[in-house]
Amino acid sequence: MKIFSWLALAVMFAGCASPNGGDGRILDTHIHLYDTRRAGGVPWPPREDDVLYRPTLPPHFDAVCRANNVTATVIVEASGLVEDNQWVLDLVKHNPKRYVGVVGNLPVGTPAFAGHLKRLAADPRYVGIRLRQRPGGETFFTETVWSDLKLLADKGLTLDVLLANFDLDDVALIARKVPNLKILINHLTGLTITGDPALPEWAAKVHAAARNPNVYCKVSGIFQRSGRMPAPKDVSYYAPIFEVVWQAFGENRIIYGSNWPVTDRGGEYGEQLAIIRAHFAPKGHRVLDKLFWKNAATFYGVP
Repeated sequence: MKIFSWLALAVMFAGCASPNGGDGRILDTHIHLYDTRRAGGVPWPPREDDVLYRPTLPPHFDAVCRANNVTATVIVEASGLVEDNQWVLDLVKHNPKRYVGVVGNLPVGTPAFAGHLKRLAADPRYVGIRLRQRPGGETFFTETVWSDLKLLADKGLTLDVLLANFDLDDVALIARKVPNLKILINHLTGLTITGDPALPEWAAKVHAAARNPNVYCKVSGIFQRSGRMPAPKDVSYYAPIFEVVWQAFGENRIIYGSNWPVTDRGGEYGEQLAIIRAHFAPKGHRVLDKLFWKNAATFYGVP
């Protein structure tokens, strides 16, 4: 009940008529679709994952959209199999108004990268790629990697970065070396949220990355970053982290994403959405519209 009382207060404070705040549109920039029934299974999630190892397909997310007034989504490909980039494009081609973009997964820094990118980016729904794996560890950033990242930028495509094998220093480095590449940090930088005030060292690195105008941050994945399962549902638990990101990136470079179906580990999709909305609603209609869809449409170049 506490979440929804916070939400009611935030909506009243902002004067919102829409149940979503702002003009009501939501562009969820981070979901995963896969089918565990495919021959050979899937690279992710692992079979032993009791929550996630199940088919998550358009009909399942369509139900989430109807229940939460989600307008459209960008899919982030979690599979490392190159052919799965095309698989997900084909999977959602029946509904381009809802499934407006795909962030792919390609082997950066390999001879095959340019060819794969050219073929897949011929589909305007293919909006960019995500850095997830880091072959070579500390020697990852070779001249071939830089060439591939510059190619991505030259094509007007985007780079999501999962901060598991990468960190904020890496993001800042990429932003400086490829200043025309739009970069989106995933999941509030990937830190573990504890409910305590933000650590000054982390906040300083967030602000340093944000000083690069081509770097954005996803307000996403808050339940799995909470460090508890089920995740806390009190807005105040997440507020210190939200505020650091807000102060660093401002209203023009924050972007909403859920990380569905990983959200299911911590709670309901609508609970996570309500927490984010309740925190940002007092900042006004314009901020909500930018957070929930306008910034994403600009970043990814989607309808």
